[in-house]
Amino acid sequence: MQRLILVLFLAVCMPISAQQADDLLAKQFYRADKKAIVCFGKENTSYYAKTIWISDVYDKNGKKRTDKNNPVKTLQSRPLIGMKVMYDIKYQDGSWVGVAYHPAHGLTCKVELTLTEDGNLKIKGSKWGISKTDIWQKVEMENYIKIVR
Repeated sequence: MQRLILVLFLAVCMPISAQQADDLLAKQFYRADKKAIVCFGKENTSYYAKTIWISDVYDKNGKKRTDKNNPVKTLQSRPLIGMKVMYDIKYQDGSWVGVAYHPAHGLTCKVELTLTEDGNLKIKGSKWGISKTDIWQKVEMENYIKIVR
């Protein structure tokens, strides 16, 4: 009887965990400096985040900004808008872990993401034993519409 109760409990809890894992899907967040908005999506079995808006789209010459600091020369001409800045993100033990790319520095790092109680995103990036934590604010749809106009 105890095994039956345990099996029923696990069967009820498993869908809840899966639903929590999808909480990141299709959400949009301001980067901590509020100079960009990223949107999360799902590809195969992992999540990614791509830049969908930046405040300074054009450089001083009037050209769209590109990934000029990328160490791979062939990627330096790709536009920042639409670029994946996080990838291989998988849900593990109550948070998401994956890889983040920082185009301003051309570096990748390990990243851990957790949603805060108020719907914002806590991001902890780590590389070479150094870590930094930022809070990205959730973009409400009415604010997003004002920004993109």
